[in-house]
Amino acid sequence: MRIGTVILGGDLMEYYIEIGSSKIWANISDNANKDKPYICLCGGGPGIGDSLEEIDNLINSRFNVIRFEQRGCGRSTEDFNYTLETAIEDVEKIRQFYQIKTWYVLGHSWGANVALFYALKYTQSCDGVIYLGGMGIQNDNDWNEEFSENAKNLRQPEIDPPHINYDVLNMGLRSHNNYIKQPMLLRNIADLNIPVQVIYGKKDISPMWPAVQLSNLLPNCNLVILENCNHFPWIQDAEKLKVVILNWIDSLTKLEQ
Repeated sequence: MRIGTVILGGDLMEYYIEIGSSKIWANISDNANKDKPYICLCGGGPGIGDSLEEIDNLINSRFNVIRFEQRGCGRSTEDFNYTLETAIEDVEKIRQFYQIKTWYVLGHSWGANVALFYALKYTQSCDGVIYLGGMGIQNDNDWNEEFSENAKNLRQPEIDPPHINYDVLNMGLRSHNNYIKQPMLLRNIADLNIPVQVIYGKKDISPMWPAVQLSNLLPNCNLVILENCNHFPWIQDAEKLKVVILNWIDSLTKLEQ
């Protein structure tokens, strides 16, 4: 694992991290300091570039925030290895690159499942998970139909670059549907005793029942429903989303004292 290129500019330190044959674009705010916890943001799709800069801006006063772009998306290079398992390993390689002992992982949509499954595999490196508008852990026809219908009227956030890499999308979703068939998956989730904050918009394109199921399955989980938000709560009510995240981290800090 090597640094390909370092770009210094503005408030960010940007890197191309070489992982195998891929170069993964990542950045960390230059106001990072040892007194703040680290958090990695896993974007959705799969198949889109960096879409979580606004969440970074909401919470970087309290976290050292690391963002990255999935393989084949945005500034990261293509290598046609776009499985869920590869995405999980890329998150771990990014942690190793930054030499972070433990961190929080926030995932949105597809990225929420990447974050959760990362925590299952690398529990000792994960302080907690923020599961924001996740897909749930099922491949259900009713879920797919409701998702598709709700998506027709969804206002999408600005993403640069805005295109979707459909190779990443299709391979990622196929591998996800295989991953969730693991015989011990539900048992492993039920045994995951690290803090998890599940956040869903009441008007999310994803049906609500997977969020409720998951929050009841996880032993150390808090569920918050944002009344006036859809799949992108940082658009509808950024301040409320910020309060939920920071209150959660404050509650964990108090428990540690």
